[in-house]
Amino acid sequence: MIENLLLAAAGLTGGFIAGLTGIGTGFIMLAVIPLALPLFGVPESYFVPVTIANAIFATFVSSLANMLTTIRQKSFYLRETLWVALGAVITSFLVFETIAKSSFYSRNFFNSVVVFFMFIIIIQTFKKLRLSNPQDEQVTRNRLLITGCTAGTAAALTGLGGGTLIIPLLNLWQKVDILKAKSISFGTIFAIALWLSVNNLFFEPSNAIPNTQGLIVWPLVLPISLGVLIGSPLGVIFSKNISSRTVTILFLIVNSLVALQKIAELTGIV
Repeated sequence: MIENLLLAAAGLTGGFIAGLTGIGTGFIMLAVIPLALPLFGVPESYFVPVTIANAIFATFVSSLANMLTTIRQKSFYLRETLWVALGAVITSFLVFETIAKSSFYSRNFFNSVVVFFMFIIIIQTFKKLRLSNPQDEQVTRNRLLITGCTAGTAAALTGLGGGTLIIPLLNLWQKVDILKAKSISFGTIFAIALWLSVNNLFFEPSNAIPNTQGLIVWPLVLPISLGVLIGSPLGVIFSKNISSRTVTILFLIVNSLVALQKIAELTGIV
């Protein structure tokens, strides 16, 4: 019971921050899920793919709630989202199947990749994404596809969802307004997470994992998803009323803690 409440609280926190910032819930899930896996009988040899798969499932729930909220607010950009999502879905599937599920992609390798992307996130946050005039957009089909491919690779390797790269690439490279970039990020993350989650549900591990369908651990992911469903729409709504400085500070603190945890695991401290 206590475990379920803690998992739901993690989902609520991750969903709320995802709604505020436009990224996925992965940065919270990467800290929580590996700690919970032993409680559900997951063999250590499956820690990496199961962590990524369940983080992506939580991101799917969050991004669906966020995308529906942007549609209701009439701030959803279908054309741009489709092109970014196309590159993201294809790349994420290929990378997850060929790298993330392989024995080569060990837990230490996984943690190293997560730390690398965390530092990218932290640096981008310190730079503070600047608002740009939508009339100055430099959007092309090829740039949208490249953005999607980059985000899909990050999502498949880490479970972070891809929004951490989508928003900087759209805002800083293609001069897309930050609010529009955030909306495109929600739609793209949903497409990545939906595709990978369906694939993960039908993956059959060579060794049986208790209480799972494929790589999805239901007793783990359901409480998280419940929290995410509540937190994500609240984050989107609150983002219109909270200062960007407050969000930036909170985001930096959370990401720094996750990065420190992964560094500790790499160095054997924990």
